[in-house]
Amino acid sequence: MLEIKNITKRYQKGGNVFTALDGVTLHVEKGDFIAIVGPSGSGKSTLLNTVGGLIRPDSGQVLFNGNDIYSVKRHEADFYRSKNIGFVFQQFHLLSYLTVWENIKMVCAGFADDSEIESYLEICSLLPLKSKYPGELSVGEKQRTAFIRAIITKPDILLADEPTGNLDPENSRILMALIEDFHREGGTVLLVSHDPESPKYATRQIALQSGKLV
Repeated sequence: MLEIKNITKRYQKGGNVFTALDGVTLHVEKGDFIAIVGPSGSGKSTLLNTVGGLIRPDSGQVLFNGNDIYSVKRHEADFYRSKNIGFVFQQFHLLSYLTVWENIKMVCAGFADDSEIESYLEICSLLPLKSKYPGELSVGEKQRTAFIRAIITKPDILLADEPTGNLDPENSRILMALIEDFHREGGTVLLVSHDPESPKYATRQIALQSGKLV
């Protein structure tokens, strides 16, 4: 399904070169739930962003169903992100001037109808809040809204980068249960988290150290 082949990514900071990923190779099967662990600066977020088509590697390939996502045309890369990938970040990236409903609806064109949005809002205990703006929501409510937006298009892969980082233990449990449900229904998950409870949901765990798999 997803093959990450010998990818390397370096950043230049001032006169110094920082290697975020150093020859990383990883095979992801459909239905995997992979927890990516490692210290800060080990390359975990860069790996997720590379898989998601947001950060082009300096070398190597990211193959989705055999196609290199960085060698296709622009519109094909955009479609890959919108159809096949769902993102959940520590920062919610909700648009402050749109309601809960509108934040979700904006990604749904051609992928989901209003009844599906309503169903997910009910599952996530957000239906009474659908007309609220992000500034009127609790932290947990914002993250659940971001989660719905990530999975409403029924992506093949959910990329979750510290999704519980801003949540209290109860809201962390709720969100991880939602991610587990997505996985149980056949979705593939790549999760980065410092939460010691998060890896227990995974079927596989990998560790990064200084940009290398260890």
